Amino acid sequence: MNVEEKNQPFAALDGRKSFSISGEQIVTSLSEADEALAFLENHPRAAEIAQEGAAILEDDKQRRRLVRKIDLAIAPLLAAVYFLQYLDKTTLSYTAVMGLRTDAKLHGQQYSDLGMLFYIGFLATEFPTQYIAQRLGRLSLYLGGNIVCWGIVLACHAACNDFAGLAICRTLLGMFEACVAPILVIIIAMWYKKSEQGRRVSWFYVCNSITQIVGGAVAYGASFAKGSFASWRIFYLCIGALTVVMGVLVALFLPDSPVKARRFTDAEKVAVLMRVKDNQSGTQNAHLKRSQIFETFKDARVWLICLSTLLSSIPNGGISNFSSILLTTFGYTSREALIMSMPAGAIGIIFVLFSGWLSDKLNDRSVVMFVCIIPTILAGALMIGFDPTGTPLNKGALLAASFLSGTFGAAFMLLLAWNASNIAGHTKKVTTNALTLVSFALGKYHSGYLPCIALH
Repeated sequence: MNVEEKNQPFAALDGRKSFSISGEQIVTSLSEADEALAFLENHPRAAEIAQEGAAILEDDKQRRRLVRKIDLAIAPLLAAVYFLQYLDKTTLSYTAVMGLRTDAKLHGQQYSDLGMLFYIGFLATEFPTQYIAQRLGRLSLYLGGNIVCWGIVLACHAACNDFAGLAICRTLLGMFEACVAPILVIIIAMWYKKSEQGRRVSWFYVCNSITQIVGGAVAYGASFAKGSFASWRIFYLCIGALTVVMGVLVALFLPDSPVKARRFTDAEKVAVLMRVKDNQSGTQNAHLKRSQIFETFKDARVWLICLSTLLSSIPNGGISNFSSILLTTFGYTSREALIMSMPAGAIGIIFVLFSGWLSDKLNDRSVVMFVCIIPTILAGALMIGFDPTGTPLNKGALLAASFLSGTFGAAFMLLLAWNASNIAGHTKKVTTNALTLVSFALGKYHSGYLPCIALH
């Protein structure tokens, strides 16, 4: 049945506008509309919950309470997931100076290959995993299942004694982690207004920087472990077990969408949907729309985002996988290298949170993004300037430059926020997120050999 023919009061709440333009029907049936419109059109108490939802938004106190409730339901779980995802994929950097390279008999470029194999799995899975998530329509269950799987794979690293075993684990790790960032972006877009999304994305992306502090401290403590069981194996087991627990929590408690949020009343669900209707991005929709896929590939702005992601990921790959090893080339011991990674995380926290707030304040992602990249460029120039011959001339200055090099992370965070704020249509958003993360993985992949060549 045509949406117009139903003559229900909620048609305007569909983000893609369910009416005809120049004779073209934008949404032709409820099966083609997102689940928000279907929920609202078929609710037996439609008029009553519409009034209750409007009343929530008209009252400042109730509206602020609703936003706090959304934050408590969404933000802690998203932050924890992103914290563990970044920690899990960078465990290789910590364990590299804890004995892994020696115990696994890695030689030549095998360590670099392990860093890149993660992104081989990531690349191969990015498009399929996004469309599986959309077709299933259960984002929390799908995300939680993937988290449990990669936690098990991470723990399996502890049993590896050679390159082959580690290569299999790293590839599987990339495959299971590929779904994370796009799903989190989609969730942010479903729950928050455009003017709120930059700060919310920064809340979970800042966990990358927190990971550097916590991961460095845990790895430093584990390095003192004595006995026949190597400290790097203990590290993998502990982090893997923690990840499995988080996967279960996500599957149980993360709402799939405003419509399916069990801890929200029907009136609160309507209020949430009314808050974000101006985003014109829709909510969860299991129907795959080919027209939106084609539209994505024809959108020049999407390709500019992909290019920006590709270029910013080149330093990202080198810094994340080789940061601890790089510090040892400055003259620090392996244990000192683990603890010295923590100040860089503190700098990252400041840049990510401030840039997220500023981009919402200025309503401009691109300018703030550019500002975040400048310190990374400066840091690279300083490291070359203070070490022109390959023999460190100023140990402290090189360390300070390495701390400054991580500000590019805030720029990538803003790229994710741009996708959440500016892409309309659920299928188009899924496709754009997949392309962005493929570009991210390609940049990381091609950056893998550069530090390895330099260190050799």
